Amino acid sequence: MKRNRLTSRLSALLVCLVLLAALLPTTAQASYSVYVNAKDGLGLNLRAGPGTEYATVRSSPVPMYTRLTISRTETSAAGNPWGYTSYDGVSGWVCLVETTTYDPTPVQTQSSPSQADFFIYVNAKDGLGLNIRGGPGTEYHTVRSQPIPMYTRLHITLTDTSSTGATWGYTSYDGVSGWVCLVETTTYDPTPVPEQELEPQPLGPTVPDVQDTQDTQETQQNQEPAAPATVQADSDSAVAAPVMTMAIGILIGLLAAILVVLIVIAARKKK
Repeated sequence: MKRNRLTSRLSALLVCLVLLAALLPTTAQASYSVYVNAKDGLGLNLRAGPGTEYATVRSSPVPMYTRLTISRTETSAAGNPWGYTSYDGVSGWVCLVETTTYDPTPVQTQSSPSQADFFIYVNAKDGLGLNIRGGPGTEYHTVRSQPIPMYTRLHITLTDTSSTGATWGYTSYDGVSGWVCLVETTTYDPTPVPEQELEPQPLGPTVPDVQDTQDTQETQQNQEPAAPATVQADSDSAVAAPVMTMAIGILIGLLAAILVVLIVIAARKKK
């Protein structure tokens, strides 16, 4: 009886261990190479553990088409295979779904670029600048972390056609050489011309200009000597008018007195 109970307990314990092992991630030793082939084309993050829930251990992703050596594999909680590897001195885990066992690096077609010698200006439709790439096409990786700024003048020395039929030009910028899509450029300078600012109109009373004030004062000074003559002439006219009126009055009075005297004399003679 006791033996049966012990056997039952051991069987139950074994079943629990099997279920627990099935739930835990499985780790297997490995030694093979893979190439980064992320679907978004931006590279592959290197993480501290086998799963997206773990933090990244590198500030930037492992570049596209990089060859990595996988030393062991493990299945994440989500059921995806992950591989432990090292890149640029940093070790961590990468999702093997975003890799391939063959080299996916695009092979440049055996085209013959044409010689060129002309200048263009960056005029990207999104206004963010223009990427410079390792080949004439968007399938090639960028050779500069930041796009070439808008309205930058570039010298094109070669032209080529991409697999999609777009024209690309070979140029150099800031010490880096590569290819730019000429669809995102123009042959004229598209730099916006700033609008001329209108002079602000004064809100309060207009303050006379110093030079205008000086000119006005000089004009007044030049005209001041003529002012007394005008005043004198007006004074003479004002004095002459009453004198003339008085003289005429006196003359009329004298004539009247003489007339009265003559009338009186004539009347005495009649008597």
